[in-house]
Amino acid sequence: MDYSTSVDAECCHRMRHLATELSRTQQALRSALRLRRNLMLTTQMSIPEYTDDKSIMQRGYVEGSKASKGSDTKEWGGRVALWGVVPLWRASPPPDTILTLRTPTPSDCWPFSGSYGEVIIELAHKAKLNYISVEHVRPDTARSAPKNFVVYGIFENNTRLETARGTYTYNKPAKQYFPLSDRNLPVKSVAFKVLSNQGNPKYTCVYRVHLYGSDVNKQKLLL
Repeated sequence: MDYSTSVDAECCHRMRHLATELSRTQQALRSALRLRRNLMLTTQMSIPEYTDDKSIMQRGYVEGSKASKGSDTKEWGGRVALWGVVPLWRASPPPDTILTLRTPTPSDCWPFSGSYGEVIIELAHKAKLNYISVEHVRPDTARSAPKNFVVYGIFENNTRLETARGTYTYNKPAKQYFPLSDRNLPVKSVAFKVLSNQGNPKYTCVYRVHLYGSDVNKQKLLL
């Protein structure tokens, strides 16, 4: 076989492979842009005013937590990768978005596929928790908002204890508080499991989930 012919064939093969991977990357980028537009369209409404329950806030906002998706949960959008290998950027905000204290704006949320999913909130220290708050933008119109959910306290041996079942109601304030049971039992993390949403069949958007309680190590309220 002529050496130059084999080199040319190999180069052509590699070029076709690169062109195919480039096309896949472009499709992924277009999907990411469509995701952003969809999130904006489903929540593109003015944000209602709400007032925090001061008696709950005074119990202490738990700081320093981290969030990650549950094992049976698929993120909506995920990551965009070059050639399917090299990660470029996230097509949607990360789970930690739900823990931020900034006022939520449309698409500033963590989305997951479907209406059933879970996020794990890992505490910086063991804490005794009293309340959990769930917040969305325009819950009266956003079908992607969570609806029914269950909260589990997770102990050091990774056993779970159900501490609350609640319903995020569309005709109430954007930020809603729910009491937790077994408040004297310190936990190391919390599982927030969404059982259904307000009607969006494709994805659910979790904007903010905040925990309130006291740090066991410091023995004082987390303010």
